[in-house]
Amino acid sequence: MKRSLAFIPLVILVVFNFGCQDQPALAQLGEMTAQAEVEKENKEIVRRYWDGKWNQRSPAILDELQSPDVVYRSPSMEMNGLEEYKLVYGAFASALHDSQLTVDDIIAEDDRVMTRVTIRCTHKGELEGIPPTGKTLTVSAFTVFHLVNGKIVEEHELLDELGMMHQLGMELGPATVESE
Repeated sequence: MKRSLAFIPLVILVVFNFGCQDQPALAQLGEMTAQAEVEKENKEIVRRYWDGKWNQRSPAILDELQSPDVVYRSPSMEMNGLEEYKLVYGAFASALHDSQLTVDDIIAEDDRVMTRVTIRCTHKGELEGIPPTGKTLTVSAFTVFHLVNGKIVEEHELLDELGMMHQLGMELGPATVESE
């Protein structure tokens, strides 16, 4: 009996020693868990944004989920601020009807969320000088969002504009060169 009691302090010392060594690992695990939760929340914000913007066609989603000083960049366009964004969105929404957007892929890391989406819509209104064609379009886009405190502050997008123009019946040709 006395022999077994002699091991108790040793067991307590070993357990305490190993427990203290695991503190950094436990702290790191806690940080990773918190970061995973933020990434999950950011992905949900971006899903709600896409759904509200194109499936529900609700401009109110822009006020709810974008920062007032949101920045949008693509190879062909730049917008600065929510008011400018809403004007451009309104022009596209009035030209492209019956829109249905599908989030094909969504990836989050830190405060960034990347999506690959497909939007299907019908061209029923003037779109950047192109008269309505009535054609159904299927367009893909890759977008990287930067979120701060649950709001979208930046949106960088690569939209298949060439494919969209081709579906609208436009053709790409060589530039005309004037001779001297």
